[in-house]
Amino acid sequence: MKRFSFTLLCVLAIVTLGSCSKGGAQGAGSAGGVSGNLTVWMDNDEWAGAVIAAFNQKYPDVKVSYQLVGNVDTRGKVSLDGPAGIGPDVFLMPHDHIGLAVADGLCEPFDDSAQARYAAAMLDASIKTCTANGKLYAVPISTENIAFFYNKDLLGGSPVPRSFEEIVAFAQKWNNPVQNKWALRWQVDDAYHNYFFLTAFGMKIFGPNMDDYHHPGFDSPEAAKGIDFFRSLRAIYNVNVSDADWNGTVAAFQNGEVPFTISGPWAIADARKNGVNFGVTKLPTISGAQPRCFSGNIIAAVSSYAKNFDAAFAFADFLASPEGQTIQFEQTGKLTTLKDLSLVGGISDDPYLMGVAEQSPYADPMPIIPEVNQMWDALKNLYTFTWDNTLTTAQAQAKAMDTYDTALQLAGKTR
Repeated sequence: MKRFSFTLLCVLAIVTLGSCSKGGAQGAGSAGGVSGNLTVWMDNDEWAGAVIAAFNQKYPDVKVSYQLVGNVDTRGKVSLDGPAGIGPDVFLMPHDHIGLAVADGLCEPFDDSAQARYAAAMLDASIKTCTANGKLYAVPISTENIAFFYNKDLLGGSPVPRSFEEIVAFAQKWNNPVQNKWALRWQVDDAYHNYFFLTAFGMKIFGPNMDDYHHPGFDSPEAAKGIDFFRSLRAIYNVNVSDADWNGTVAAFQNGEVPFTISGPWAIADARKNGVNFGVTKLPTISGAQPRCFSGNIIAAVSSYAKNFDAAFAFADFLASPEGQTIQFEQTGKLTTLKDLSLVGGISDDPYLMGVAEQSPYADPMPIIPEVNQMWDALKNLYTFTWDNTLTTAQAQAKAMDTYDTALQLAGKTR
């Protein structure tokens, strides 16, 4: 494990470890009285170095130790390292991990005043991803969703498609199966990327509030309509699932070989580096409906095993502040969760992120109930077996439900 210590101390006295009361620094955001040692887990060295240095300008009496830990690994590690006394005070994780994290007692809730401040300043959908039983258990610091990427040079004077019907019409002229030339390439079996086909026809995953694990919705009539439309696109992208991997889809777009792809902000950097003349906008409509995609947030949580709650809540608050969000954007290019994009310098000047943001109002946060962990393989089966024409739509729906039920049983639950 890499360990780094970024410290900017402005006092001569040796600072002892603070064992502060829970949540003391949450309300006013004042630097007064916040001191001691703090351990944070983050996933990017440069970002961590910059944000810790800026944090120490505001809180010079806090000595911050940083460990590089991937976001998807933190929940499991905190559950082991926290009770052992070697865990972090603050850690990051994808928002869909919070259901299990709260159930396992790993996250210390924010107080009511902090919750109200964040609710006023941040995207409603992002705040919901951190809320359980009416309490805020983390603060969302970045958000992302998929969008529609298009190569301006390969449009050949045609307008940017605003509907899938227009994509099909373009593909009928562009495609050349003998040359493996396809107008639209995307990862057709990925559950996260293809969720929007279901929502275009009104499917509600886990019910209207996305919290009813008894009714995942894979077998609904709305899902069937979405899958039927999804599999109809095989006519314009006639490859098997095994050939629609990252290299054959998004990477091909990043190399300037493909007119259209469906991806997220993580695909922007390499396309820019390769000099592709491209744009990003919201997903095309399907039968006149604007589809809703999944959105994901990275959230900052204060560990229930933290040794310095005052400093921990102050650090989480700084990550979520306009200053912290600006540093995050400068170092990582990630999209802020703040409602007012103008508070983060540079974002409004980035046409690619602004294109991703066009889809953001049409994004459903991934469910935060623990049973979301049993959702992914079931959805993947729904797409895989229909795209490869291994099963009918109805058979694939039954397969998805069976996969979900089996996964639930392995987790000690039943529908």
